[in-house]
Amino acid sequence: MKFSLNVAIQMLALVAQGLNASIDLLPGRGKFWAMVSLSAVQGLTAVLAHFANPDGTPAQAPYIKK
Repeated sequence: MKFSLNVAIQMLALVAQGLNASIDLLPGRGKFWAMVSLSAVQGLTAVLAHFANPDGTPAQAPYIKK
């Protein structure tokens, strides 16, 4: 995952988390599940970004024998 894509997803999810907390668009149960799903998206994005270099190549690429 490229760094710019990671930043874009994380920032959009952060804004969505803030809106979810501050604006009453959803009932209480809906807010909870929106929070859970947005947190899952952010976590999955972070895990995928953890195993990639900023240019999108796999993190283990420098260590693979050619």
